[in-house]
Amino acid sequence: MKKGPAHKFNKESGLKPITGQMACESKLRTQQWLNNGCNGFDMKEPVSNPIAFWTEQDVLRYIRENDVQIPSVYGNIINDDDLEDGFEQLCLDGIPAPRLKTTGCFRTGCVYCGFGCHLEKEKTRFQRLKETHPQLYNYCMNGGEYDSDGMWIPNKNGLGLKFVFDKLNEIFGKDFIKYE
Repeated sequence: MKKGPAHKFNKESGLKPITGQMACESKLRTQQWLNNGCNGFDMKEPVSNPIAFWTEQDVLRYIRENDVQIPSVYGNIINDDDLEDGFEQLCLDGIPAPRLKTTGCFRTGCVYCGFGCHLEKEKTRFQRLKETHPQLYNYCMNGGEYDSDGMWIPNKNGLGLKFVFDKLNEIFGKDFIKYE
């Protein structure tokens, strides 16, 4: 879902994709940036990552300073003095830059993905989804059935994540995954 569209674009158009990947997002991306810089012309699949050296704070600061509209699920960008990452960023005038965060979602990704949701404190992505997009929430949670091989699969009524999350909560504790 992430790399496939970029590869398809390249194959169909002959053009190279430009992405918004940042080196700080993973060790692999950091290593790729160290090896190739922002423009990986010599890579097997050439790609341009013009903001590879930006941090999350750089992105939030740019959005705020340039009044860029962002989707409502992210909420507003506010100062957060509780954020710490081991260093203090300075503005060009030498004054410490404000630490920023969003009041809504930090990242969105695929709305159906439960990867890492057991690590979230309230409100979790699924609790927010229930409030902001109740029909989509119902589709995610409801439905599902066992197939002839005994595998839990989505059906016409939904993905059946409630069943999966309830099973995980039985195994790992009542509030392992909070979704209601």
